[in-house]
Amino acid sequence: MSIRAACAALLLACAPALAAPPLGVPAEQEVARRGVLSGQLKPLNSVIAEISRQYNGRVIDVETERGRKGELRYEIKLIDAQGRKHEVLVDAATGAVVAQESDWPTQPVAPAQMARYIKRLEQRYGARVSEVEFERDAQGQAVYEVKLSEKPAGQMKLLMDVSTGEVIHPPQGAAPKADIKPMWAMLESLHPRFAGLVLEVELETDHRRQPHYSVELLQPNGHKLELELDAMTLQVLRQKVDD
Repeated sequence: MSIRAACAALLLACAPALAAPPLGVPAEQEVARRGVLSGQLKPLNSVIAEISRQYNGRVIDVETERGRKGELRYEIKLIDAQGRKHEVLVDAATGAVVAQESDWPTQPVAPAQMARYIKRLEQRYGARVSEVEFERDAQGQAVYEVKLSEKPAGQMKLLMDVSTGEVIHPPQGAAPKADIKPMWAMLESLHPRFAGLVLEVELETDHRRQPHYSVELLQPNGHKLELELDAMTLQVLRQKVDD
C-alpha cells in the first residue's frame, strides 16, 4: 500500500481494540491494525521513525509484502540527505531490516537477453507477452513481472527470474502450450490442399480455451475461403466459402 494508505492503517491501529474498522478498509490494513493492537507487530510510525534515523532520509513510500512463510513485511522507500534512493524490507513483527537494496545485486537484462526470455515464454504458453516490468519480490529477489495476452492461453501474470528467465511458481491452471504449431508450419500445411492468397491469419481460442488458427484466403475465382485449423494438430475444423 502507499504511504498514505499505510498511515491510514496506522490510524486504525490506534483505535480502541473493540472498535470495528470502518467499512471498505482493505484486509491487509485490518491485519496490520489487529497485529499492532495485539502487540505482535511494531507500530508503523515507530518503524518509519527508526528507518528514517538509520538512513538519515525521508520516507517516500511504504507497501506491505509477505515473506516466504507468510510473515508481514514493510517495503520502505526513502531518499537520504544526498538524494540517493534506498529500498529496505523491514520485518513488521520485530522492526528489523531483513533486506536492503545493497543485498540485491541482480540488475535488469539487456534487450537481446530479454528477447530470448520472451521467445521462450511465448513458445511455452502459446500466448503473446504484452508487458514486462522489473520488480523486487517480498524477499528482495530481482524478478520480472510478465503479463501474457488473452490468446490463446488466457490472460495471466507470472514472475520470471531475472538471471535465468525461468518462471517462478508457474500459475495454476496455465497449461503449457509448447505443442502449438507455429504459424509458418500451419501455412505450409495448407499447400497443396488449399489455393489462394492470404488475406488474414490469426491465432485464436474458442469457448473451451482451445487454440486454433483462423485463415482467410482469396480464391482465384474472387471468392473468399475461411478456414479454422486446430493449432496443435493442424486438422481443418471448419471451412467456408464466401462470395
